[in-house]
Amino acid sequence: MSKETETMKHNAEVAQFRFALIAPVIQGLFPDASATAYYKRVSAAPLTLPDGTSVKYSYKTLEKWKSLYSTGGLDALMPVSRSDKGTSRSLNDEAVAEIYRIKKEYPRMNATQIHERLVQES
Repeated sequence: MSKETETMKHNAEVAQFRFALIAPVIQGLFPDASATAYYKRVSAAPLTLPDGTSVKYSYKTLEKWKSLYSTGGLDALMPVSRSDKGTSRSLNDEAVAEIYRIKKEYPRMNATQIHERLVQES
């Protein structure tokens, strides 16, 4: 089996796992007082993924999956790779020096404002 086929199979299994968790809400069959109460109960304990690993999710993650399913169906529940996969997310020395220069010049400026200023100057 090729690496691409294995990846697609794994992604489909993950999508089915995610759907199984949100299906009672989609079908209106959850026994709890609300969908959020159901998500909180289900996410209270660690869950075992199809590959056997155990993971703990926030109830908000399940709410997000429900929203994704509502807009994109089962395909939307498949895991996606990061768009910046394989590239460094750290800043180079020149960028760090520029941030410190701006912070020294404008000490009350927050990170968002510094980012906006850097974007404007580039």
